[in-house]
Amino acid sequence: MRNVVIVDGVRTAFFRAGSVPDLNARKLGVVPVKELARRYPGLEKLIDCVVGANIGNQLLPPDGSNIARLIALDAGIPQHVDARTININCGSGLEAIIDAAMRVEVGLAQCVLVIGVEVMSDYTAAYGRKQRDEFGKLLAISKKKSPMVFKGPRLIAQKAKTRFMAHEPEWLIKVGLTDPYCGLGMDKIADKLASEFQISRKELDLFALESQRRAYKAQKSGRLAEEIVSFQGLDQDNGVREGQMIEHLARLRPLNPGGTTTPGNSSQVSDGAVALIVADKEFVKAQGWPRLAGVSSELSAAAGCDPTVMGLGPVAAIRKLFSKMHAMDQAWDLNAFGVIETNEAFASVVLAQSRLLEKEGYGPLPWDRTNINGGAIAIGHPVGASGARLALTAAIELKRQKKELAIVTLCVGGGQGVAAVIENLD
Repeated sequence: MRNVVIVDGVRTAFFRAGSVPDLNARKLGVVPVKELARRYPGLEKLIDCVVGANIGNQLLPPDGSNIARLIALDAGIPQHVDARTININCGSGLEAIIDAAMRVEVGLAQCVLVIGVEVMSDYTAAYGRKQRDEFGKLLAISKKKSPMVFKGPRLIAQKAKTRFMAHEPEWLIKVGLTDPYCGLGMDKIADKLASEFQISRKELDLFALESQRRAYKAQKSGRLAEEIVSFQGLDQDNGVREGQMIEHLARLRPLNPGGTTTPGNSSQVSDGAVALIVADKEFVKAQGWPRLAGVSSELSAAAGCDPTVMGLGPVAAIRKLFSKMHAMDQAWDLNAFGVIETNEAFASVVLAQSRLLEKEGYGPLPWDRTNINGGAIAIGHPVGASGARLALTAAIELKRQKKELAIVTLCVGGGQGVAAVIENLD
């Protein structure tokens, strides 16, 4: 198989949902793509296919289906270049990179553009079938000629005030954050993990505090700026809190009665976009392009777990990946990695992952090498973009620290996990 490299990558800043007006996924997603095209003149003509990652913006307008295709066309990618959009919930951005690597490895492409984007501000609301049926009945009644009924909008307005019809729509942000199989909201799953692994509220808040401190330090030092391209003059993640204090976090009310998960120790609902070039190593050499990092589909794994503890998905994926490597006479544990990026969906899921990894003999997450620039609690979690962001951050950190290997992993709604190894080629 061909050797695959990540040539380069860039992202927008991540914005708290609702903080940037008039924003949609197409408008945001094209920004990092055009930055890569600026860095590598003629890139558009060298791309063989586009692999995108998005969850909620392709369900209904304004962006429509297969958003990767729309962004590619907006960015000037030739019409004959095919594009597809992957959805494996929170793991989509990383899975898009793995998919791109596989295409290059088997010879389906030499150069693939990966785009991860999510604008959670733009999630819509929808009426279900039952509500639509009831609405249709009201319209039919309003058209009947009878002195006993009000006509048209007047009747509908009157009926809307009664219990005749449930006018509350399905808010897709709420639907997306609720597991459809077990019926638990992600926040309740986070509380469940905290309880099962005996993780205290104070531990959760201290973890969140450290995420904020690390992100703020990385932001002020310029480390985060290395991976960000400006959008409308905005070039910093606006969820990072300067001067975050444990007292502030401790005062926040739990999301559920009796629970320990709060808005402060949970990831932020965010908007953001990431783009990367994934290509054949020899092709890259011929172009005279740099090599940011190496990636291989063989050194990746996706695995399922009980949906009621979906936050443990990364452990299942790491277990599968390490088992695969053991079969190749490579005995790995977490000490093999100089950089570790795991998505901070909630403080409780990361702490639970660490305890289970230690119990299974892989070692606890080493905090001096894990999410050293902060994580989603501080930076944000635009779900379709997060996996690509973690891989980009890990690749840059490997080069900066001159470390050999990184591992990137995310828990996935529905009870899954995705993990991949990134290699420093210097």
